[in-house]
Order: sequence, then C-alpha cells, then structure tokens
Amino acid sequence: MNDRLQRALAKARQKTPQNNLGTGLITYLMAGDPNSETTLRRLKGLAQAGVDVLELGVPFSDPIADGPVIQAAGLRALKGGTNLRGVLDLVRCFREENHETPVLLMSYLNPILTYDYDRFLRDAVHAGVDGLILPDLPWRECAPFRQRASEVIEDLLTFIPMIAQTSLPDHLQTLSDVEDGFAYVLSRNGITGGEAEIPPHILNFILSLKTPLSLPRFVGFGIQAPEQVAKLSEVCEGIIVGSALVKRFAELDALNLPESAKSNREQEIYKWIFELRNSPC
Repeated sequence: MNDRLQRALAKARQKTPQNNLGTGLITYLMAGDPNSETTLRRLKGLAQAGVDVLELGVPFSDPIADGPVIQAAGLRALKGGTNLRGVLDLVRCFREENHETPVLLMSYLNPILTYDYDRFLRDAVHAGVDGLILPDLPWRECAPFRQRASEVIEDLLTFIPMIAQTSLPDHLQTLSDVEDGFAYVLSRNGITGGEAEIPPHILNFILSLKTPLSLPRFVGFGIQAPEQVAKLSEVCEGIIVGSALVKRFAELDALNLPESAKSNREQEIYKWIFELRNSPC
C-alpha cells in the first residue's frame, strides 16, 4: 500500500476552505509538453493550488484512449525528445521539493515493456512515483503485472483500475476486495476530452458503483466546469481533470510569450482549477 497516496485520498474528502465540496481533485499533464522545464513548473504550481494527486502522462505514438487534445500534447512531447526515462527524471526533480503530493504515471504498456518492466518498477519507486494507470491493460489481464510488482517492489506502487459504463459485473466483482488507491470511472464511453454533460443515467451509474466497490470513485473524461463538479460531488469522491487543463496550457503556449509572462498567466489557470470545486453553482 502506498502511504502517500492513501493519505492524500483521505485528506481529499475532507471539507475545508480550499475544498468546499469535500471532493478530491486529480489533474493530468502530459510530460514534456511543451518541455520538461515547463512541465515541472506546472506540476509545482498545481500542487500549490491544492490539487490532491498529480497524474503525469507518458507520451506514446499510438494512444488509443486519448482524444485529440492529449494526442496533440503527446506528439509535441515526443517531438521534443521526451521518453520514459525523461519522465522519471521529471518526477525525481519534482520530489526534490515536494514530498507530499502523490504522482501517478498514466502510460500505455509498450513504453514500460521497452524500458524493461522490472527495471521500470525499481526506477519509478526510486524517482518518487506512487502509482500507475495503464489504459490498455484491463484489470484482470493486469494480474500478472501486479503480482510481479509485488515481488519486485512489494506494494510501493498502486495500480489504478478503470471502470466504464460498459464494464461487466464480473469485472466489478474482481475489484470488490481492492482497497488501495481509487477507481478511475469514465464519465462517458470513448476517448478523453470533449464535452461531457452529466445526464441522470450517468450519475445513477456512478452511484451504483458504491455498493460493489470499497475504493473511492474518481470520475474523469470531459470534466471542465464547476456545474459538473457540483453534480458529481453528490455521487462520487473525486474528479479528474485532463483534456480541459491540457488545452488551456496549450493555448497559453501558442501565444509564444516570454517565460516570465507565461508563468504569470499560468496563475489564472491555477485559479480556474481551484474554483472548479469551490465556486457556487
């Protein structure tokens, strides 16, 4: 069990002046977009803005679960030379100043296997990674990988399961005894990003997961507005903001501002992130 992640998840569900809804907040950035130095600065800024858990994407050339915004971010990172070793170096640099905010890597399996799985596990823990989200490796098929991780690094990395509205009952049954981490619940089927209206049947689906799961439910894919967060806070424990955040940073980068001016404009984005779960709706 990863203690840093478990502490953060417990704290994320407490109502405070910085978290009026008592709703956890996870944000996603693509590592190396537009470069490692900027990604590091933004990781620090998001942590200072009160984000509970940071999710860091590993760029990959065939991202089957990513929408156009994150695909474009991954291509920019790849063109800039970012690879898995560079992502781990980025986490290591972040850990020099921040020992409290958990960092999860969202990666497709291919880069990890190319790196060498056992070596990756050891290097990830050494760098300060807390968990993994592997969108192309379903939970049941992930069992041998989790077992090997337990042998190599004990339980120092948490594997995060993903749940879609199309998930079958036997898939949910395999998660019933899982207590470490959280369940990544898709607010809709398909790829990341886009508009995500939260109709009643989706809210009912998320609410229905409370019975079979002991894990907190964090909802992602298309989350971008306080109104969505307010609705979701009634049926889940947290939200994940990815494409909307990546898009805002990409639009800022496209202005080609001096770094000092860009850094100042980033404060507006951190304010938007903060207000997602603190604005009256």
